[in-house]
Amino acid sequence: MKQSTLLLAAAILSSIAFSQSQRLCLAEGFSNASCGPCAAQNPAYNTLLNNNTTKVIGIKYQTNWPGTDPMNAQTQSDVGPRVSYYGVTGVPWGALDGTAHTGSSYSGALANLNQTKIDNRYAVSSPFSLSVSHTPSSDYDSVSITIVITASQNFSTSNSNTLTLHTALIEKEIKFDIPPGTNGETVFHGVMRKMLPNANGTTLATSWTNGQTQTITFNVPIPNYIYDLNQLAVAAFIQENGSKEVHQAGYSAPQQLAVDGGISALSNVPLLTCSTSFTPSYTIKNYGTNTLFNATIKYQVNNGPIDSVSWTGNLAPNATQVVTLPTITSSPGSHTLKVWTSNPNNQIDYNTGNDQKSAKFNIIGSGTNPPILETFQASGFPYTNWIVDNPDNGATWTRVTNAGSQGSTASARMYFYNSPPNQIDDLYMPMLDFSNASAPMNLKFDVAYASYQGEADELQIRVSTDCGQNWTTVFNKSGATLATAPNTTSSFVPNASQWRAESVSLNQFIGQSMVLIQFRGVSKYGNNLFVDNINVLNTTSINENENSIGVNIYPNPFNNIATIAFSNNETQTVTITAFDAFGKQIFQMNKGELAKGEYTEQFDGSNLPAGIYFVNITAGNSSVTKKVSIVK
Repeated sequence: MKQSTLLLAAAILSSIAFSQSQRLCLAEGFSNASCGPCAAQNPAYNTLLNNNTTKVIGIKYQTNWPGTDPMNAQTQSDVGPRVSYYGVTGVPWGALDGTAHTGSSYSGALANLNQTKIDNRYAVSSPFSLSVSHTPSSDYDSVSITIVITASQNFSTSNSNTLTLHTALIEKEIKFDIPPGTNGETVFHGVMRKMLPNANGTTLATSWTNGQTQTITFNVPIPNYIYDLNQLAVAAFIQENGSKEVHQAGYSAPQQLAVDGGISALSNVPLLTCSTSFTPSYTIKNYGTNTLFNATIKYQVNNGPIDSVSWTGNLAPNATQVVTLPTITSSPGSHTLKVWTSNPNNQIDYNTGNDQKSAKFNIIGSGTNPPILETFQASGFPYTNWIVDNPDNGATWTRVTNAGSQGSTASARMYFYNSPPNQIDDLYMPMLDFSNASAPMNLKFDVAYASYQGEADELQIRVSTDCGQNWTTVFNKSGATLATAPNTTSSFVPNASQWRAESVSLNQFIGQSMVLIQFRGVSKYGNNLFVDNINVLNTTSINENENSIGVNIYPNPFNNIATIAFSNNETQTVTITAFDAFGKQIFQMNKGELAKGEYTEQFDGSNLPAGIYFVNITAGNSSVTKKVSIVK
């Protein structure tokens, strides 16, 4: 009997000594809002973690490369040490419980993580249990965090490695109306917002006995850059620094505010409209746990006066209601409408991150009679009545000064080199009036493009005669058809010989009073596209071969006076027009009907500043444009 009792007691003690805890895994990811491969790998990675919330916690560190990322700018002092700790040299990169993801892709690729690897790691018991809880202050300016560590067996680190508790404030989900970087991402998951007490964590004992506990508390301010207090959570994990193994992780989920009203969407805000007024709507949402009865709605166009209306209703938690705003009236041009809430249930709104939505709208002015010429020499792009539509707020149409056709140094560039696949960006010309136009009417421009490794980035030119309701595609080239230079893996910048003149007939739109021309770039994450010398002048483009008219301007460059010499090969009406580098008409000489013969006219530049100018001679159905330079 005594022997049986002793054996039973020994068995119980042995069981206690070697008991272990269920593991909660930790997936650490490194990303950036301007990283194209991150945008490609993150969706499947995020879905995998969201499907395994009982098995794994995800923490995402937004790094300071390869481009813009406001979340990193707010947290780099804490992200940098984690980058160094793992020796991360590129993103996206990740580790499961401290071990880099391995698989068919490069070491650390987020795409390497899969369900089997999570299941296998989850099945490995942990020597610790970890309890995490947090309580925001009543005014939500600080948070109290309690972490309880309990050893579920005797434990010692290997080779006397240090043991550290890392604690992080995270936002479970951050949503942007427009991407904060250039890779098109607008939703970010499990983003680290602050490491406590810092990136070095809290040093723990290297040896633990079964049942030993330690409680660690933090009382810290909530950072003012938190986007949404309803998404604020706490994650903690125990990591052995020599091996980098994470032995256990813990999580405290977000806590909703009691009173929290906000705007979840704007609607009926037209991207393009030919009317100077429209009536938008907003969607008010109850983000709190109490019923929402009232709020103040404020709205503003650009930086103009702030107007407000009162909203009253009865919204249960998470319920929404679509409400119409008063009619907005504005002038032609590009504008931004901003709508936001305040004073939910006549209380202070502590969570302002979900209050506001904004939307761009463009009012198209009346049509301008051709000719129109744009050489992109002026700063301040996009110019008056030109519109850039950049839905993803990423790489788009910009004016650059390192490349230009016909010897200039400026042009418009579509930055495909840093634009995620299938992103669409549009450049709109000013509205044109073809009511009195005559054939042939052509759009002329110069183009330069090189692919990266054969990607088929695309340039479309589309025309609308009903203010953007319907479109006709008049030009579509991509890949090798669009290319003017060999493939290159560097960011393409054309030299003088890598430009091509293009001509697009617009005859089908003659007689229309509203002709809107759109240059559409469709990205395949390839290489850069440049356009220059866009003109609608009746027929020929800059420096195009003459047909029934020969033109020579001399001297060129000139100081005060140049001679415009032209040969008229048949009796026809002749007009001479000059433009400055910004497309502004300098003079026009209507010579009427001239017989076949040789003619000269004077270009008086004595009162003009030095620079580049364009002279267009139209004779009947032929037209030639020459570039001249005035030097002083």
